[in-house]
Amino acid sequence: MIRPYFFFSRVVPVTMIAFSIWSCSGKESKEQSGKYSDFTIRMDTVMVDPGDEILMAATNGYAHSVTKDLRTLYYWDFQGSQIEVIDLEKMAFVEKIPVEKEGPNGVGQNGYLMRLLGNGNLAFLGWDNKIAITDVKGNVLSRVKLDEPWMTEGIENFGTLSFLGFSEDGSKIYCNFSNYEKLQPKVVELNLDQESKKIIELPTFEKMDKFRVSWTSEDGTSRSMTYPSLNMTPFKGQYLFTTNILNSIYRFDPQKDSVDLMQYENTLTPNEKAGVYKNEVASQSDIREVSDKIREEINFQLPVWDEKKQVFYRFSYYALPKIADEKVKFRSFISILNADFELIAEKEITDLGLNIPNVQFIKDGKIYLFLNLDDELAYIRLAIE
Repeated sequence: MIRPYFFFSRVVPVTMIAFSIWSCSGKESKEQSGKYSDFTIRMDTVMVDPGDEILMAATNGYAHSVTKDLRTLYYWDFQGSQIEVIDLEKMAFVEKIPVEKEGPNGVGQNGYLMRLLGNGNLAFLGWDNKIAITDVKGNVLSRVKLDEPWMTEGIENFGTLSFLGFSEDGSKIYCNFSNYEKLQPKVVELNLDQESKKIIELPTFEKMDKFRVSWTSEDGTSRSMTYPSLNMTPFKGQYLFTTNILNSIYRFDPQKDSVDLMQYENTLTPNEKAGVYKNEVASQSDIREVSDKIREEINFQLPVWDEKKQVFYRFSYYALPKIADEKVKFRSFISILNADFELIAEKEITDLGLNIPNVQFIKDGKIYLFLNLDDELAYIRLAIE
């Protein structure tokens, strides 16, 4: 399905944000580097008590939202139109909150994704790029649509807006661009109160387009595409922009309107994907074939901050070539960075059997990874020592 593009005749000026580069290699903190020079990982599993309920939160780790105090998990059950609430202190189910899809408090039939805002409200995002802001009980407070003229004017050629996240207070939305012809190394900041926008340039991420794989039917009515991720992670009033194709991190400070490129050198893995692939292919099966090859190169996940130990953990992995009908196997790794994004330790963790580590949060110095354990919600916990 092709999303429509919106064109307007009036050109609206757009603020552009400059960036600087910080190279972290060779500046390692000796104290922290020594502390993690020979670290070990302890692993255990903890299950969530579901009571008498069947928890849809056990089905996948995609739609989980955790409060800043790490005490409560909210899971949006789209099919059941309800929010599952989990107490992360007691690791036990609390309640299910029904949410309307239609009517004055309806979040929409297409509200597939829910995000928890810093002020305690919830945002439901639909496939049609309509967003409903609600309180924690599902009462609609406001609505936003990501194709308002003030949002799109002047940047139509970049593609359609694709939601990344909200600012902590909910007054700003960050988006990247969806485009079948070329991926843009840019993020747009939408100020909902002022109805203004800024373009945040991420030039190193221009490499993402090398790994875009698109297919268009002969009559032009159908399209499919796989492409690298571009993600946003809040961090101490700033935002980190990352992609899975390379380890570089952009740090955006909204107060200073500044963007810094943080770079470090991995030694156990390449720093980025390097293969050459076709951007346009002849069939959907070709998309799968090329995507499988791309996945066999290194893939970087989001950096996650450990407040207790004052370090970032960043997992990476790559798929091994598939053998006959066997399941795909993976090699996985962990990198530890200090607060200045300097690499202070790294280790291969394939022997832990995690395949693609799916980190949900870090609590009390332990890394919690999502686990579906016989259709029950559970977590693998990793302690770095």
